[in-house]
Amino acid sequence: MNHPIIAVVSRMVQEGDAHEAERALVAVADEEGDLVLSEVIESMPPRDLVAILREHDASHPSIVGVLVTPASFLKALAMEAKYNDRTHEALRGMINMVLFREDEPDPFIEAMGDSEHGILAFADYFSDYHEELELFFQNGTFTFLDCDPLVLPKDDRDLEESEMGSGFRQPTDSLQDIQDQDWRELAWRLRCEHYGVFTELLKTLRGRRRNAAVPVEDADESVDKLLKGSSDDKEESFL
Repeated sequence: MNHPIIAVVSRMVQEGDAHEAERALVAVADEEGDLVLSEVIESMPPRDLVAILREHDASHPSIVGVLVTPASFLKALAMEAKYNDRTHEALRGMINMVLFREDEPDPFIEAMGDSEHGILAFADYFSDYHEELELFFQNGTFTFLDCDPLVLPKDDRDLEESEMGSGFRQPTDSLQDIQDQDWRELAWRLRCEHYGVFTELLKTLRGRRRNAAVPVEDADESVDKLLKGSSDDKEESFL
């Protein structure tokens, strides 16, 4: 779609006025209807979409968040990673806003779960809640008072044994118990309704923690071994 508002919004975003860009899109919806605005949003560059989405959350929704499709949202998530925001607060806000809008979150969860960018976005979203996620997985509840301290497994075989209905590590909390339109609800939905996505998420979070736990001297030793192996290969090639 080649609507003139696309260029106008892009200019506003480049000038740093995402809120004014949002108001311009609202005006299109008021004058031409949500269907036209949906087509506009679908045609907007991801950098403009994410600039607007990052300014909003579930408590202050954006019309872009209400109308964005899973495919366009996935492109926006890939662009959001380039902000290098270590707090991931804006990411959590935009994911909550989009996934917990009035529609069902399943199409967005499935689209994210099928994409590397989506899994990485989930991992960033839960970066401050990895321990809580593991405890929920191991104990089936978000009530952690009686839970044993978290011990990260050495491998991921436990994920293969705990599918829903397997009789092993099944959740005891219901969706109604934790329906907060925030990380607990998303964790429950992933664990209970999208277990394949949940396993990829935990594998990614565990991988990050294991890599971070490698002592510096061990990392240096690994590099030395790699360099020595390369040197030995070169020596053998001259023989």
